[in-house]
Amino acid sequence: MNLNNTIIPSVRNYKYFEHALKSRSEYILLPDADIGNLQSMIGKCHKAEKKVLVHLELLGGFKPDQAGITVLKNFYKVDGVISSNFTALRYAKKEGLDTIFRVLLMDSRSLEQASNMVKNNSVDVDAIELLPAEYACTCFDLLKRSFNQANTQFIAGGFVKRKYQVEKIFYTGFNGITTSEHTLW
Repeated sequence: MNLNNTIIPSVRNYKYFEHALKSRSEYILLPDADIGNLQSMIGKCHKAEKKVLVHLELLGGFKPDQAGITVLKNFYKVDGVISSNFTALRYAKKEGLDTIFRVLLMDSRSLEQASNMVKNNSVDVDAIELLPAEYACTCFDLLKRSFNQANTQFIAGGFVKRKYQVEKIFYTGFNGITTSEHTLW
């Protein structure tokens, strides 16, 4: 996974799906997909030369165990996953999928717990997504030191609605942004 100031379209509203397919991003996040519509959406993404990310906790009709991850990879042809579940990320990594560890920053305790999870797990995730983006920006240096893994990239997400926020996030040092705001894609 190589993010270089990439805005990853998060397609929550399917009327913007075609717009996402035309975006500059190599990736498209399908956070509200389910196992009924996932295959056709992935087919369209791959036809447009986009890699597909799914959020394991939000994927309807899916269980993030070893068998489920194998089905995502081999049957649905998913390229990567986002999850706050390290066991699921470990399965995904074994399958060769891109892995993104999602961290919701509610307070200093949530940061400490997430940092400990990264340090104490044998999973080398490809990226860490930090939410909400505005808060992640204010403590990015601390966050980067907390998640001291070589080659790990950082993504900011959550409440990214304006161009000035995009500029601030990239200026802060993040490699990517996830946003459902179609005007920013």
